[in-house]
This record gives sequence, structure tokens and C-alpha cells, in this order.
Amino acid sequence: MRRRWAVVLAVCAVLLLAGCGKPPGTDGDLINGWPAFPKAVTPVPAVGACYPTEYNETWYTDFTNAVPCSTGHQTETVYVGTFTGADADRSSPPLGGSPARRTAYQQCQQASVDYLGGDWHGARVELGLVLPDDKAWTGGARWYRCDVTRFQDANYESVESGGGSAKDGLRGAKPLAVNCLMLTDDGKGKIKKTDDVTCDKPHNAEFIGLFTAPDAAWQADDKARTKIEDGGCEGVLSTFLGYGGAKPYSNYVGWWSWGFLEDQWKLGDRTERCWAVALTGSGLSVNGVRVVGSMRGLRSGAPKRP
Repeated sequence: MRRRWAVVLAVCAVLLLAGCGKPPGTDGDLINGWPAFPKAVTPVPAVGACYPTEYNETWYTDFTNAVPCSTGHQTETVYVGTFTGADADRSSPPLGGSPARRTAYQQCQQASVDYLGGDWHGARVELGLVLPDDKAWTGGARWYRCDVTRFQDANYESVESGGGSAKDGLRGAKPLAVNCLMLTDDGKGKIKKTDDVTCDKPHNAEFIGLFTAPDAAWQADDKARTKIEDGGCEGVLSTFLGYGGAKPYSNYVGWWSWGFLEDQWKLGDRTERCWAVALTGSGLSVNGVRVVGSMRGLRSGAPKRP
């Protein structure tokens, strides 16, 4: 009986297969002629894209939240680069302070000049390096992104979140350029408040240029850093006042800088803004001092008062 059932089942199987005819134009082979699935590609950011999110050195999402730069946004991509070689072979993104990050940030600075029309340090913008998060890196992302954030003021206190691109902000009329300030001190020479003003209005500080410190290890000592800052900005002021690099002397004009930041220094950014500051003539306080117009070329002369 077992053999009989086996024969019957075999016959039924043949009959069933015979009923499954091939459609015209097919060969019945289910595995040949099918194209392979394309290799997965991780998304890459685009230059000129704007995002409503605040700057973050690590990017956790895709790029579908990009918005037109004519609408409200907080960050704008000025350059996109790619890690290659040993940097790309890493199992995770390059660490902070690493040579790979320094090299990427150097490229950010160079590329931002083309995008803005000048050195970003002289604009009301801040430049940051953005890397993909660990998950995106594991998935094959090897891009890095250079973003700028626009500010309403030179002291980076109020983000400009309205519409408008930073592109060409240092060309033509230079709408993003820093110019003059109204400073308020604590009576002992320490600045406690800054307000941006145009140089044709009463002010007591004027942007005069940039100083880049020599490449060296970060100085943890405040006095050592101040010595570097003052020495650099003194040279900028000398040229500004017309001393041609010689030590400047004036009872009416001094210099001021905000100071280096450790994170920026470790990225290779050792550039500092320098300001000419109108003094009382008898002390270091700027309170109550007002000038109009530029202080350029004054040498030891007094600035024009309102």
C-alpha cells in the first residue's frame, strides 16, 4: 500500500507541473537576466543649502529639512568636502583636535572666502565644521560640511534668523561686514557691553583688521594669550594709524581684541579681530568717549568729536 500511494503521489505531481505553462516570451529561468540592486549611497549635503536648525558640529539627520535661503534659517552651507585615504578608512569620524579636522577646517576657511567674498572673521558670521554622526559614518558617509551662521551683531549675541543668504556678504556694499562699535566698560578698562553702529554715527571703536598668531600649542595661561593678542593688534593699529609698523603712540587711540578661543585654536584658527578704541586722553576708560568718522591715519592726533 505504501508503494501504491507513492506512485499515485508522483503521478499527481507530474500532472500538476504539467498544468503550469510558461507565458510566451519567457524561458522559465527565474534567476537570470535580473539586474542587481544598485549599491546603497548615503546622502551628501549641497553647497548653498539653508537649514532652520542651529549649528551643530555633528549632523544627525538627512537633508530634507533644507529651506529656501530667502526664508528664515539659521545655518547655510558654504562648502562640502570629502575625507579620503586613511581619514576615510577610520571606523568613526575624526576626533576633535585631530589633524584630519584641522585640514578640513582649513579648507572650510579657504572656501568661505570664495563664498562670502572675503575673510569670514571680518563679517557678522561664524564658520563651523559639521561632520556626519557615527551611524551615518558607519553607513558610508565620508563628507564634511562648512556652515556659516549670520548674526545681527559683531559680538555673536543675536542670531540673524530672517531670510537672506550670506553669499557675497563681503562683496560690493558688504552688508555683512563689521564696522564700528559703541563700547561700554566697567570703569577699570574691561569691556562689558558692545553695540554695533555705523561709522558715520557716534562710536568709540572701529574695526581695523585681522591678526593671525603663529602656529603653536594652545596657551592655557591668560596672560600669555593676552601678550600674543596685544602684540598682534598693536602691529595692526600701527599700520592703521599711519606708523608703518613702528610702535604706535597716541593718547587718544588704543586697541582691543576679544581674545582667542581654545576650540578654534585647536582647529587651526588663530585669527583675531583688532579694533581701534577711542580713549579719554587721560585714562583707559571708553565710557563717555564719542567720535565720528574713521580714526585711520590719525597717528597721535585726536579723533573728530560729534
